Amino acid sequence: MQKSADKKIREWEGLCRKCGRCCHEKIAFEGAIYYTGIPCEYLDKNTNLCRVYALREIKRPGCVRLNRTNVAQGFLPADCPYVNGKVDYAAPVMPDHQGRDES
Repeated sequence: MQKSADKKIREWEGLCRKCGRCCHEKIAFEGAIYYTGIPCEYLDKNTNLCRVYALREIKRPGCVRLNRTNVAQGFLPADCPYVNGKVDYAAPVMPDHQGRDES
């Protein structure tokens, strides 16, 4: 049974493109989530990988372990494979789009 669970975890984590955008600070304001340009101190900016991945929730208590429920909360970019194609997904505002008219 453990091998099956491990395989599901590997498949789930295999969806990640390792872009590192989810490891940037976010601000919730008036019902919207905004990304900042501030990365987590454990994000390796060269590889976009977490330097403390196995211990991330201990080293950084605010770090969120992604699961099928919390990915719908709107803190991942719209093109993230975890949320890509989800109907009515409200993606956060990215720093390069703040204050711009997207029409």
